[in-house]
Amino acid sequence: MSQPDIQVVIDFLKTLQDDICNALASEDGKATFFEDNWQREAGGGGRTRVLTDGAVFEQAGVNYSHVFGKNLPPS
Repeated sequence: MSQPDIQVVIDFLKTLQDDICNALASEDGKATFFEDNWQREAGGGGRTRVLTDGAVFEQAGVNYSHVFGKNLPPS
């Protein structure tokens, strides 16, 4: 079995996050998402996106994370 190309998976998940955020923001019609890019010292990082005070959604969050290292954080 071949190893998956992790960059293909990362790109797919980030595009999925973009698509979900765009659909929710479009449905809401008022609010947009605030984005926070973050890095994890032990390896990896992610994007946190939050929509607040919308016309339809009081709050919505769509997050992406890619973490790695010798020990993963507890779930």
